[in-house]
Amino acid sequence: MPPVIYRALWVVPVTSPVIADGAVLVHDGRIQDIGPWQDIQSKYSDVLVREIVDVLMPGLVNAHMHLELSVFGVTEPEKKESTMCDWIRALLKKRMAAPYTDAEILAAAELAALDQYESGVVLLLDTGNSQLSDFSPSAKTPEIISLLEMLGPSKKAAQIAMKALNAMPTDCAVTGHAPYSTAPELLQYIKNDSRTKNTIFSLHVAENPDEALLLTHGKGCFVDFLKERDAFDGTFPITKSESVIEYLHDSNLLDANTICVHCVHVDTNEIDILAESGSHVCLCPQSNKFLNVGEAPLYKFLDYSILPCLGTDSITSNPVPDMWQEMALLSQRNHGVDAATILRMATLGGARAMQRESDYGSLENGRSANFLLIQDKNLNYVQSEQELLSALIHMGRPGSIERACE
Repeated sequence: MPPVIYRALWVVPVTSPVIADGAVLVHDGRIQDIGPWQDIQSKYSDVLVREIVDVLMPGLVNAHMHLELSVFGVTEPEKKESTMCDWIRALLKKRMAAPYTDAEILAAAELAALDQYESGVVLLLDTGNSQLSDFSPSAKTPEIISLLEMLGPSKKAAQIAMKALNAMPTDCAVTGHAPYSTAPELLQYIKNDSRTKNTIFSLHVAENPDEALLLTHGKGCFVDFLKERDAFDGTFPITKSESVIEYLHDSNLLDANTICVHCVHVDTNEIDILAESGSHVCLCPQSNKFLNVGEAPLYKFLDYSILPCLGTDSITSNPVPDMWQEMALLSQRNHGVDAATILRMATLGGARAMQRESDYGSLENGRSANFLLIQDKNLNYVQSEQELLSALIHMGRPGSIERACE
């Protein structure tokens, strides 16, 4: 393809200040130059110019989703005072009562992936208990990194899971589910496999306080939940660890390829451990609100120089899995965090966590041309960088989202 210049009222590089009346030069699927329109025009006067739009910005990165659950729809807590264990029971009951075919599961997952694409997501980390078949060749979806999620809370279940892992193809990326559902030896076995393959290790962590109660004291709702399934065999509590994050650290599970998802119930000592380890944090504010499990301490993460990424989780715990909604809710509940930081979380934060910063997360030379061209009536009257960024994170999904790569 010949080079093209995209011009916009506002260019949002994310890693550098917003450019008013800016432009981006694209060639061979990559960004070749970026700057004020007058500068780009004078350097490349013979290059085709794409009509002006409101905003050019990096695509969104959804760092946590379960596409295979899309077919089950929203799973409402049975009552307001329900625990997270009650919600998991309700979801499992729904899954057992509705044995959808593989084709139906795949079709729902493809529709969910298409919606992510249409919302401006360019990269998505999908985690599932089974491997989805390939989507149809004509399907428009984000680039999807898939992780097969393994569980095994008892020693017996862990041995079965490890045997299954050994029989999997070498190109299969595997991760654990959560510390409460995956025995220590299995988590370590999976993490070693992840290190060998250099794949992402994504884990649900400290989503609710009962997880810490199980690990440190052998108490809380997960004890009854595991006993109901004949999976409570003395593996828990892990008495040498004082918290969930300390347990992960002691088990050598934390490093730059680890994403700790949710992290609602963590203290400053645990955040310090996460920062020292180089691990990443993924927040899912809409899901946390839906399940009433609390809010992650965003201010503290930022104080420790951790830039969290964002995820939507699945539709079962988030009726509208939309990254624009995640940004809006996060801003509403954290008034002191500026809009630029929240936008970085939804773009650069996810790209870093997924080790794809060389392609996504910002508008810089060499990055992918899979960035967004946005038009929306809410952007018609912005007069400054601050007003623009505030509008982007509060207005919801824009009226028109196109992609330079198309």
